[in-house]
Amino acid sequence: MPVRRPSRMVPALLIMAALPGCAGNGPELQSLNLQPTSQNAPAVAAMPGGEASAGKVIAGATGSATEIYSRLARGAMSCWFAVGGPLKKDYIFHATADAPSRGGKAEIVIHERDSTQPNPRGPKAYLVGIEPTGEASAALTVENRKMPDAFASAMTEDISRWAKGTDGCATASSTPGWIPAPPETADAAQPAKKSKPQKAKLKAAQAKPAQQP
Repeated sequence: MPVRRPSRMVPALLIMAALPGCAGNGPELQSLNLQPTSQNAPAVAAMPGGEASAGKVIAGATGSATEIYSRLARGAMSCWFAVGGPLKKDYIFHATADAPSRGGKAEIVIHERDSTQPNPRGPKAYLVGIEPTGEASAALTVENRKMPDAFASAMTEDISRWAKGTDGCATASSTPGWIPAPPETADAAQPAKKSKPQKAKLKAAQAKPAQQP
């Protein structure tokens, strides 16, 4: 009875399938794309200066980018950095803004004050980004970097109010030291003045001749 030898066609077919390039017309294997898609990648906001930001979006802002920036800058200078304001002593206000004709994109940066340097603007503590989304609308983003959490929360509340059109400083806050202290009056800051002698009466008394007996 003849011995049947194993067929060599199966290994040959397997080799040809594994090496499609040698076959010339075999199917090519597609590599798996392990790159994250834009749908799965986390959203990262961009501050107006081109700096990546993981900030918080403030909803409800009304008006153009220039109008929002004006309200925020006015509020910050009249409340946060006013005499007796909570940020006056230890922080510095700095802002850049495009002209309205260019969209009004703006950025407000609150720096830590570094009095040991010629330029006292130290590290960035709190950022505000204003990005125009139309002629009368803008996206508003804030980011806390080095500001104490309590102050950052109070700042965000103020910004939200100002962005929606409400002016003025906060009248109540759970953050100690946040409400601006009323400026001292000149009379309270200076000691009471002593009354001066009436020079006119003194001169008159000196000029009056002594009565003769």
